[in-house]
Amino acid sequence: MPIVNMTEVLARQILKDPELQKLLPCHCDQCLDDVLAMALNHLPPRYATTDEGQLYVQVEYLRPQLRSDILRELTQAALRVSSHPHHPGSGDAGADASPAEGEGGSRA
Repeated sequence: MPIVNMTEVLARQILKDPELQKLLPCHCDQCLDDVLAMALNHLPPRYATTDEGQLYVQVEYLRPQLRSDILRELTQAALRVSSHPHHPGSGDAGADASPAEGEGGSRA
């Protein structure tokens, strides 16, 4: 079994929440990846190598505080990306001083 960052798995699930989706005017892969990358840069990783390890981390994230930490970071990232999208046609692509750039957006 490969090494899995369960924080990423859980953040991807939470990112699908309709209330969070409302914060993003664009739902393209680039914007969603930028939101996820920015949020994950502010969250501790939780790696698992077995099914048991993954289950343990998932149970840990049932605790309200840990789940709210992920939701908070995703919300903040969604607001930043919606203000400064980084895809062609956004009118902001290529801007040098964009906040998302400094957050480690998903572009190479």
